[in-house]
Amino acid sequence: MKKYTIILSTIFAMAFMSSCDQENLNLNPFNAVGVDVALNNANDFEIAVNGLYSMMIESTYYGADFMSFPDVLADNLIINLDARQTQRTTFEWRYNPNNTRGNFMVNAYDVVQHANFILENTSKLSAGAQRDNIEAQCLAARALAHFDINNVFGMIPTQEAGANSSLGISLNFSSDIRQTLGRNTVEQVYTSVIADLVAASAKISGSNGIERFNADAINGLLSRVYLYNGQYQQASDAADAVTGSVAQFGNFTGLWDDSSDDGVLFKLINRDADTDVSTAVPYSQTLTSGIFSEYVIDFGFFNLYSPQDVRLGAFIETSPFDGVLYNHVSIHNSSSINAGSGVVDIKVIRAAEVQLNKAEALANLNQDGPALAALDLVRSQRYVIPAAGETGQALKDAIQLERRLELAFQGHRFFDIKRQGQSIQRTNAGQLADGTGTPPLFLNLPAGDCLFELAIPVTEINVNPASSQNPCY
Repeated sequence: MKKYTIILSTIFAMAFMSSCDQENLNLNPFNAVGVDVALNNANDFEIAVNGLYSMMIESTYYGADFMSFPDVLADNLIINLDARQTQRTTFEWRYNPNNTRGNFMVNAYDVVQHANFILENTSKLSAGAQRDNIEAQCLAARALAHFDINNVFGMIPTQEAGANSSLGISLNFSSDIRQTLGRNTVEQVYTSVIADLVAASAKISGSNGIERFNADAINGLLSRVYLYNGQYQQASDAADAVTGSVAQFGNFTGLWDDSSDDGVLFKLINRDADTDVSTAVPYSQTLTSGIFSEYVIDFGFFNLYSPQDVRLGAFIETSPFDGVLYNHVSIHNSSSINAGSGVVDIKVIRAAEVQLNKAEALANLNQDGPALAALDLVRSQRYVIPAAGETGQALKDAIQLERRLELAFQGHRFFDIKRQGQSIQRTNAGQLADGTGTPPLFLNLPAGDCLFELAIPVTEINVNPASSQNPCY
């Protein structure tokens, strides 16, 4: 793991004052304790845990980058060559050890180190519910960061027969920046992630809101991890442990301008005054002449949304820029709370995904009836569904279509393709709203291609000789 200085965010002196508003402390996770500040009392630990959420909102992680590049890598988007062409090497699968997702790796490992630092000190707290809740949030954050890093730079267990024994990422259970760590196997990574989440689920407070890890969020994440790991019954069971329901049709649009939290299990609060991170920036910039998009919706994907689908209006805006019509990604563009363009809360996991996890898991167990019921819980709140009653492969195809429609532009698409061992097949459409324009030069990434595992940054290899590079590079 990279031996960067542990970044434990900014110390806010007011957080230590006796007049601190505890409710505000709980709801606004933007403070942290630096490594040079001792964790001595419960208030110190609460502030340090808040720092975990702050670090996850960084622009190189959930704040922006991780909400875009999994779609840039896949088939939902077309690059607009008339724009800035950021992430072009990612879009064209031309990344290499000197040009990869290095900042994402650094930021996610910072979360791991910060979580470890807190866990190493919780023995200073009296045993009880507060200590358990602090430990649970750290375990969940470490698990999610390890999971995310591995899925970018290592294989996913269901990807191919030998995936579990292949090299994943380096697991880190210490805040010591002097250590060098070899790469663990994918199986070891997933075993660790599941163990951390299971331990967190036993300790998490029932009073945590959706702005921090809570029981529904942890069980929802377990349904995702179990699905990726091919443990289908466990994925279904974890989904059943989630009490939150799928966002209703009338509330769905409000999820994306922060006026509704219906169906949200865990989100990262993103506020102008605290972070000013624009989640929309990797997709577009809003100018006086309209939305200036770097990536627009692939025309073939655009046509998969029916006109009655509430997601069409919530996710996509068809409008001109300099007199030319585009299908823009609008899901992250504006908030009813924030004035800054693209400064929106980041929805890490929602009940709709959990039901789709359950549907896919049950379909893989040949339990078509319950799988269809889980699928229809989502479809019935997005558009008027026909009485299709799919079974067998048709049902599995319908579930994958719904995942693509529901989870678009939220950091899922590349991993859904990758974990199923499929190829990336882009259409030959151009960037304009009607599919004309300049089609991409790179249309296909074959199943099994080593480019599905991104290059380990050269700086990581240089400072951590116990690590090693992926085969393609």
